[in-house]
Amino acid sequence: MGGGPSQAQNNAAQSQADLSNELGKAFQSQQAFTQAQQNKVNPFYTGIMNNGLPYYNNLVDAASGNTAQAFAPARQQLGMTLAQQGGSNLPSGFRTQALTDLNSQQARAFDQNLQSAQAQNFQAKGQGAAGLLGQAQLANPTAYSGQALSGNSSIMNAPLASPGLAGLLGGIGGGLASALPF
Repeated sequence: MGGGPSQAQNNAAQSQADLSNELGKAFQSQQAFTQAQQNKVNPFYTGIMNNGLPYYNNLVDAASGNTAQAFAPARQQLGMTLAQQGGSNLPSGFRTQALTDLNSQQARAFDQNLQSAQAQNFQAKGQGAAGLLGQAQLANPTAYSGQALSGNSSIMNAPLASPGLAGLLGGIGGGLASALPF
C-alpha cells in the first residue's frame, strides 16, 4: 500500500550518482593537467608581459646593438678604403665627410628601427598578458563542476516516491474535493 522509490528509480538515481562521480574524477584530472601546463607557461607569459622582448636591448642600443653591428662591416670597409688612399692623397675634408655620411645613415637606420622596436615590445607585452588570460580561461572549472552539480541536483529533485494505493485514493479524493463547490 505504501509508496517509496521503485527499483527503476533507485537504479536511475544510482546511475546519475555514478555519472556525477565520474565527472568529478574527470574534473580533478583536468584540473591537475591544467595546473601542470600553467606552471610551465605562466612564467614565460609573465616575463614577456613584464619585460617585453628578450632581445629588446639589442634593438635599442645605438653603440653596440643590432643596427651598430649591421653597420660595422661598412665602417670597417670605409676605414680600409680610406687607409689605402693615404691621408695625403685625399682631398681636404674627404675623410671626415665620408665618416659623417656613414654616421648619418646609421643614425637614420637606428631611428627607424627604434620606432619599430618600441612597437614590437609593446605588442609582445600585450601578447604576454593575453597568454595569461588564456590560461585563466582554460583553468575555468565551470564545465565539469557544473555538470557534476547538475547531476547531483537532478538526483535530489527527482520524485523518488511512487504513490501506493493510499496515495492514489488520496489524490482522487483531493481532486474531487477541490472540484465540489462549497
